[in-house]
Amino acid sequence: MATGRLDGKVAIITGGASGIGKRTAELFVEEGARVIIADLNGDGVAAVVAQLGKSNADGLELDIRDEEAVKGMVDQAFSRFGRLDIAFNNAGIGGFSPIHQYPLEEWERIVSVCLTGTFLCIKHEAGRLIAQGQGGSIINVASINAVQATEGFAAYCSAKAGVAMLTKVAALELGRHRIRVNGIGPGVVHTPLAELMLSVPGLEDAFIHEAPIGRVGEPEDVARLALYLASDESSLMTGQTLFSDGGATLKKYPELFSYFRLMGG
Repeated sequence: MATGRLDGKVAIITGGASGIGKRTAELFVEEGARVIIADLNGDGVAAVVAQLGKSNADGLELDIRDEEAVKGMVDQAFSRFGRLDIAFNNAGIGGFSPIHQYPLEEWERIVSVCLTGTFLCIKHEAGRLIAQGQGGSIINVASINAVQATEGFAAYCSAKAGVAMLTKVAALELGRHRIRVNGIGPGVVHTPLAELMLSVPGLEDAFIHEAPIGRVGEPEDVARLALYLASDESSLMTGQTLFSDGGATLKKYPELFSYFRLMGG
């Protein structure tokens, strides 16, 4: 049941055309916010905006590695809705390769999206929030892999660990402006990005075996945590990355090379 926890607030959501970003946009609007949806999938953005209604949402096709486009995304929040209160920096990509075979261009692609893109979003969101002078909440999506090493995920683990530390540094710098910066570290979640990996026979069961709660996540699980961090209920929390992972960080990650039939040596 909606309780109006975000009444009157305006949020930016990257990666908002599907999965975690889409469900977060829906939940934020249910709780009274208006949202700017950004994603590389322009058709997906248009569909979400149409679903939420033009009075509640606007959107744009965006590559978060493009600094001018990121600045334009933040400007759009002000030109369309007159303010900015919340940023949910959710866009990211994954990749898989043994480290000794990792193509440099693939490493750079993952790091530039997951880490540099998040930095660019924070940079321009923070600048406008400081100028606005009313504080705000920035939420970055890291991953369980920010703290849990996983074979084949060298670039992704490194980038997401960087997001967790970037969150701390941003919180340290921006607290004086009443801007809170926190992170969410999802475990495995049923999203379009994860479905290809989870389609490998036996792999989802392996993840479930390593999660004490006994299931993988759903977009709703992460969206609910984002709502908490966006709302005044978390007004004293900053610099934290909260792991919504079913307890998976308490155990080990499945050995992925055996599932993908790759040699690690």
